[in-house]
Amino acid sequence: MINIVAKITPNAALFTECKGRLQQMLQPTLAEPGCIRFELYEDLDQQCLFLIEKFASQAALDEHYQQPYVKEVFAFYESALALPVEINKLHMI
Repeated sequence: MINIVAKITPNAALFTECKGRLQQMLQPTLAEPGCIRFELYEDLDQQCLFLIEKFASQAALDEHYQQPYVKEVFAFYESALALPVEINKLHMI
């Protein structure tokens, strides 16, 4: 299993657009064969978003990154983010 928490900090002016683009990714990602969990959260105190992800394997995650809707969001990130995405790969203990 691959568990990921990704912190996404958009520029303030693009926060709503970034959130909308991520929301559009939820259903197609959840339909991917190796996706177990893919949830979007908004921080209540800061203008940042969190993706909580769980994939069955590294191969499933790699396949996810190849999807056109993911590539579109990654391209949007290039001009939309205030900070680089913080990605934490976790392992349950």
